Amino acid sequence: MKEIKYLILGSGVSGLSASYHLGHEDCLILEKEAHSYGLIHSYKSNGFTWDLGPHVSFTKHEYVKDIFRKSVNGLFFEKEVKVGNYYRGNWVTHPVQTNLYQIPEPLRSVCVDSFLKKTVGINIDKIQNYKEWLTASLGDAITNNFVAPYTRKYWTVEPEELSIDWIASRVYKPKIKDVVEGAKGKLHKKIHYINKIRYPHCGGFESFGEYLHKGANIMRDSEAVHIDLDKKNVKCKDGSLYSYQKLISTIPLPEFVKIIKNSSPELVDAAEQLSCTQLLLINVEVDETSNKLEDWFYIYDEDKFCTRITFTEKLSKNNAPKGKSGIQVEVYFSKYKPYENNVEFIKEKVVDELLEMGVIEREESAKNSKVNHRWVKYANIIFDHKRKEALNYIFDRLSPFGLSRKDDDLHALTDWSKTTYLQKGSFYLLGRHGEWKYYWSDDCILSGKKLADNLLSDI
Repeated sequence: MKEIKYLILGSGVSGLSASYHLGHEDCLILEKEAHSYGLIHSYKSNGFTWDLGPHVSFTKHEYVKDIFRKSVNGLFFEKEVKVGNYYRGNWVTHPVQTNLYQIPEPLRSVCVDSFLKKTVGINIDKIQNYKEWLTASLGDAITNNFVAPYTRKYWTVEPEELSIDWIASRVYKPKIKDVVEGAKGKLHKKIHYINKIRYPHCGGFESFGEYLHKGANIMRDSEAVHIDLDKKNVKCKDGSLYSYQKLISTIPLPEFVKIIKNSSPELVDAAEQLSCTQLLLINVEVDETSNKLEDWFYIYDEDKFCTRITFTEKLSKNNAPKGKSGIQVEVYFSKYKPYENNVEFIKEKVVDELLEMGVIEREESAKNSKVNHRWVKYANIIFDHKRKEALNYIFDRLSPFGLSRKDDDLHALTDWSKTTYLQKGSFYLLGRHGEWKYYWSDDCILSGKKLADNLLSDI
């Protein structure tokens, strides 16, 4: 059995990045699925191109921009993004907190008054959870009517069950004058953290990973089922055995803990404390073009399955046949909000909701729509209050077996100009679900590069 220099579990963007930056010739990637690219995988149906969940690039990292550009030979669309919200029959520009003029009275005035009352004199440093952060930053009315309901739909938990270390710029904390002026009329400036987006001409978002993927040594349909960290080998479901010098795991951390020989009941219990949403994607193919200007929008109504909706043809005209619209709907579940409904029932309800909201204009189009779905078992990390303690326990117990830790491995976010590995090791955890962090695709690429820089510094 030949020893592999770098054995990588998972061919998502972080695994591909690690292989590329280490040198594909020294790496072997074991991939459970029959395809590569993980969460940025794209697929086709009836002439439509669908991503495995909504993906656009708005990275500010020039290094990542260059990789994406090379991947598609410079063939990408770049556009000003239009993002909206739907609330009880009202269409509101995103973010709601600075576009309250589109909310009817008396709620509009209630939102402004509670914002001014609650946010004055608050000591933000004493805040302990997301609900406290929201009420201190936005006031009770905006929180209770918009953000809290959306939190229950998207994150599947109450706001107070979330920590605040993941927020950064993800939730916009407005200036007082912007809320006040935004209740009177449209602001003449953009304040959303996404202003411009990039998306490939053809092939879906997956195409942005082609530069990293080209030349990679990937064994697909190769699911790791047993790992011996002492003997440094990995056994796959088909019985094949691989020996390694360094192991890099990008598979979900709870799955990794379950299959290592060096685990224990206590370690498995800690892994089970980690929480993640599950995503049911409902893809609706409609024989009409969308009348909406938004590229995507959020739905605050808790009586609807629809949580966020993306129009695929707005990202690239090549994502849908001419004269048709591809509507991708996200519906979220988790251990806190278990999946209990029949998928066919949810599909029917989603189409009804699209018709009710006017996203599909004609009943005939709704009736004749074609609907497919995808299930994503590991979607977004839930940054609840158990996460840090569980992670620290796992990392501490794995360190004697060769885990290389980073100085910020308990943080939800990573500052790529500062993060460093604390020591060399025989195995590494990598990527959104491998490290259990709030990573976007650019973070995953940079995580692979950072790891390679650490390993290659021995030379």
